[in-house]
Amino acid sequence: MKVDSDRLADMFVDLGEVRAAHLVALSVGRLEELMEGLDLASSQVRPGDCIDLAGQIRTLGESLGLDSLSLAARGVSYAVQSGDATAISATMARLRRLALRSVRIAAELQHRSG
Repeated sequence: MKVDSDRLADMFVDLGEVRAAHLVALSVGRLEELMEGLDLASSQVRPGDCIDLAGQIRTLGESLGLDSLSLAARGVSYAVQSGDATAISATMARLRRLALRSVRIAAELQHRSG
């Protein structure tokens, strides 16, 4: 998983350890909500909602320096736009795996920050 460690470090320096850890916790909660919404939209074949939710996940990933998560969300958007069911399934699976890793990374950051 590709993480922009400089972006994360800057966030912790700029905000302070406690506030940055809190922001990461809030972001992880939001990521979980967005993933649930994306799974639901995908299962109900709502392409517009899928593209919107994937875009929100991409933005969230970028803001936290989670580059792989952001790229995977972009892949989901492209797959949904193509209408290729196999591509959608594959990119969604990749995004789910990276979202889970992102949650683990965030938990580790919170653990380290105290």
